[in-house]
Amino acid sequence: MRITNQVMANTMLQNLNTNGSQMSKLVTQMATQTKIGVPSDDPIASTRLVQMNREQSAINQYQSNISRLSGSLSVQEAHVKAVSDQLQEVQDTLLSAANGVHSQADMEGFGQKVDSMVDNLLATLNARNEDGRYLFAGTKNDQPPVIYDEASGKYVYQGNEGTRSTTVANGVDIVENTALAQTFGDGSDPLALLNKLNDISKKMQDPASSPDSYQDELNALLGDVKTTSDAVSGLFTDLGGRQNRLTLLDDAHTDIKTANEGVIRELSDTDTAQAYVDFNMIYASSQAANKVYAQLSQLSLFNAI
Repeated sequence: MRITNQVMANTMLQNLNTNGSQMSKLVTQMATQTKIGVPSDDPIASTRLVQMNREQSAINQYQSNISRLSGSLSVQEAHVKAVSDQLQEVQDTLLSAANGVHSQADMEGFGQKVDSMVDNLLATLNARNEDGRYLFAGTKNDQPPVIYDEASGKYVYQGNEGTRSTTVANGVDIVENTALAQTFGDGSDPLALLNKLNDISKKMQDPASSPDSYQDELNALLGDVKTTSDAVSGLFTDLGGRQNRLTLLDDAHTDIKTANEGVIRELSDTDTAQAYVDFNMIYASSQAANKVYAQLSQLSLFNAI
């Protein structure tokens, strides 16, 4: 094969372009501190980076959901705790009233106190969040779950037993709401305890009613309050379990996110020291090639004559 001056010139120009492109790429990497400006710089690393960034975005959304849900559960915990305390107060009041030694005036005072406690329970059952949605109405959270029906003279439940869930990890959903009102019901009346307390309060405050006439009812009501109180305690335990699960998931997300950040840095960040060494090697190679080409270009057959 004949090597002409034109062939040497073209080869040299090609080498210069290649070396110049490589040096320009290294300068850009050192300036931006990233190895990948466009996907073609490293197709495999670029694909992994897209996957890692997608996963990081999903984790950020999960953690946002966890934060919002944890706040909502904390509000519900506070209200459930309030109901538990209110039921304890109701039980103490009924115990005091059931000892059989009080006058009618005393019983009237107990009745007024029970009436006030029922109002407190009603207010808690109809508690709302910061968006104005009712916490304990199931999925019908745009209206009060518990109302007093004047026609029947009873408290009625107008929510439902539906649940809402929030996705907090891949394939993991946690229930948002708590069925607090359902702990007050029995097989025939969804709000049996409230209605029984309301009835006994009226009897206590009725001058025509003798305490002996509702003594058995009062004793039975103590058992109903205890049953509801135990059910409310179970809800409190369930809420605590959900909060603990959210904490564990959030910690796991944080660990995964930290690990991913390390991989992303490894894939994308420029090793400045190595890039500097590579730049100097390419520069030195270009300089040597220039010198060789300069010497070769001076060669001529006339020099041998």
